[in-house]
Amino acid sequence: MNFWLHHSLSQWATRLIVSFILIVLAAACWIFSSSTFDQPQPKAGIVLLGGIDEEGWNAPQYRGIRKACAAMGIGLITKERIIGDGACTQAVQELASEGAGMIFLASYSYSQEAKKLVREYPQIAFGTNSAECHARNMTSYFVRMYQGRYLAGALAGMRTKSNVIGYVAAMENSEVNRGINAFTLGVQQTNPAARVVVMWTGSWQDEEKEAQEARRLITDAGADILTYHQDEPAAADVAEELGIDYIGYYEDLGKHSWRSSHALTSVVCNWDRYYEDIIRRYLKGELNYMDKQWVGMEAGFVELCDFSPAVTNEQKARLDQIKKTMLGGRFVFAGEIYDRQGNLRCRPDESIRDDRLLQHMDWLVKGVEILE
Repeated sequence: MNFWLHHSLSQWATRLIVSFILIVLAAACWIFSSSTFDQPQPKAGIVLLGGIDEEGWNAPQYRGIRKACAAMGIGLITKERIIGDGACTQAVQELASEGAGMIFLASYSYSQEAKKLVREYPQIAFGTNSAECHARNMTSYFVRMYQGRYLAGALAGMRTKSNVIGYVAAMENSEVNRGINAFTLGVQQTNPAARVVVMWTGSWQDEEKEAQEARRLITDAGADILTYHQDEPAAADVAEELGIDYIGYYEDLGKHSWRSSHALTSVVCNWDRYYEDIIRRYLKGELNYMDKQWVGMEAGFVELCDFSPAVTNEQKARLDQIKKTMLGGRFVFAGEIYDRQGNLRCRPDESIRDDRLLQHMDWLVKGVEILE
């Protein structure tokens, strides 16, 4: 009797243990299934000053982040043509309500609103194109476009015949000044006699004003090459119309069939690769441990795009030589540099630190002229 009782109890215990194991396994599978398959897709948001179809600054930004999000399995919510006081704040509120976990403020114009937004949404990781604000949940992200500007300047210096190169620029700030200075230093490397003449438009987007200033640089200053720092290529359009060589910015202007060989090249950024790198850091939880994300030619993010047939093999070989020197460790802002007022800004044995380049370039190099 005891034997049969013991045997029955053993069978009962075995069934109980097996049932318990099955319940645990089922629960584990449910948890895994919920966490793996039912978890909401991470979402990124981007706020643009212009439209996603506006060539220049906005369209390459949109195409880049769209491609990066697709590659990383991230949802993308876009807010375009966000202009005016309070517009950025409203756009961020909408993105937050739609579940964006990281938000890119893709314009320098959003700097002031960004300072308040990062405090209101501490759970969101922000990225901003401005180096003027940083918080625990905000990273300054940009690329060293000035490296490409330097090469573009070297090309302009080789090609100008009038020794006057026109530059249409939005406004004075560290970013714009940095580009003008790098371009001018590049010009001076290949043609010390050339001058860079700048005209300010006072706005990132004002096609009428940009076109007007581009014409003045050609007719009044005698420029035979143009470049620009604006959100749209209005200055390039004027140069094309008048048969003047020009160098684009942000996008490959030469890809448009209606443009001629006067579109020498463009300074461009591989934004898809750049955004993919930032998103990867975000997913790993590293993004908000960075004060700034600032990389360039050495990482393959900045380059000159394809040259027009007008650029000679000798000129391309010279540019390739300069680029190799840069990749080998030669800094653009190194050695003796004076500003327009004759002040020494960099000694012969020095290079300008990143923090000075990012936030304190409130001066222009010797060789830059302003057309009033």
